[in-house]
Amino acid sequence: MEVKMIYGMTYDDAETLQIDVNGRNVVSVRPLNECPEDAYLERDLGFAYDIPDLMRMAYEAGKAGEPFTIIEVDESEAE
Repeated sequence: MEVKMIYGMTYDDAETLQIDVNGRNVVSVRPLNECPEDAYLERDLGFAYDIPDLMRMAYEAGKAGEPFTIIEVDESEAE
């Protein structure tokens, strides 16, 4: 199982995070809106509901003997 974390900043210094598992995007966190303190779980943070499935997938991969690799990419270093 390969987990790739891609993080960086937007033009207005808001942090971003994308997580891909085996090449498929599973989490994408971008600036929520003008008022991030008003973020709602069902609207802006819905990826949180995917966490148990992702944990199960990682557990099953480990049980099957798959290697577990985490790759971190800082997009701000590319500039």
